[in-house]
Amino acid sequence: MDHRTAGTRTQRLLIWLSTLAVIGIITGMSWLLINGTVPLSIFGRGAIPAAEECPRGTQQPVVPERVQISVFNTTNAPGLASEVAEDLDDRRFRVAEVDNDYLADTGFAAIIRVGDRGLRQAYTLQQHIPASMVDLDDRADFSVDLVLGSDFQEEGIEEAEDVEMVPGLLHCSAE
Repeated sequence: MDHRTAGTRTQRLLIWLSTLAVIGIITGMSWLLINGTVPLSIFGRGAIPAAEECPRGTQQPVVPERVQISVFNTTNAPGLASEVAEDLDDRRFRVAEVDNDYLADTGFAAIIRVGDRGLRQAYTLQQHIPASMVDLDDRADFSVDLVLGSDFQEEGIEEAEDVEMVPGLLHCSAE
């Protein structure tokens, strides 16, 4: 047996075993995701928020110029995040990022993700998008993420002149 033939066989065996290992990992991970052992939200930006975790205090709105927003599209509608970001930019919100997030849950209109320091900013944005829900995360700054879901309708954005910027409560569940 030639030395090169043995090396080629070893390489083929390693490629075959590597392919089987990758298929096994993908199959195993798929099974863990399907049966709920591993939540899908670890890959995306999370799931729909629970209402019982909603901050209870009255929020004072801020001017849109003080709200830095990243807009994420979880739907199959191309350009939706860009369209919404452009509308918010026209209202003087500071748009930081526009991107897709195909791995987040999509059974909602919009989720506003924010840390404790950005509750006023989230409240301000929520007045423009009344169908949105607020979800707290552990960020330490004032930034806000707007995640657009499959139930989002552009008609759900309040007309700028109809937005009443008065103190109020955050909404953390679909109402």
